[in-house]
Amino acid sequence: MVLDIAVEKTVDNIPIVRVKGEIDLHTCSAFRETLRDLIDQKNFEVVIDLGDVPYLDSAALGVLVDAVRRVREYGGGISLVATTPFVRRAFEITRLVKIFMLYDDEPQAIEGVRDRVRAAGSEAEAAS
Repeated sequence: MVLDIAVEKTVDNIPIVRVKGEIDLHTCSAFRETLRDLIDQKNFEVVIDLGDVPYLDSAALGVLVDAVRRVREYGGGISLVATTPFVRRAFEITRLVKIFMLYDDEPQAIEGVRDRVRAAGSEAEAAS
């Protein structure tokens, strides 16, 4: 199966990675490269829409854990739109729900990122 990955940005420059297809050992290299490229371009808040992902395996989870570790070094985060029961369950079983923000839809995820960015900006102003 082919993995389709599309990256768009919101008007306020939040990257949205839309993934379609199964993410497994055979397809996760493209997914890894997409995320690494975004992070290398200093995108530390990323929304990943997994709504069209029917299946992901431990290799895919490893890619996501690596990405969240990298963005957290810069105070960022990875927000996931995990609408399929299988994908959501994979994050619950592995307890990765503790390190990712999971949302039911893309607008909620984008608003969650905006709220975190605003809060971080307020904290930075208060500290200076």
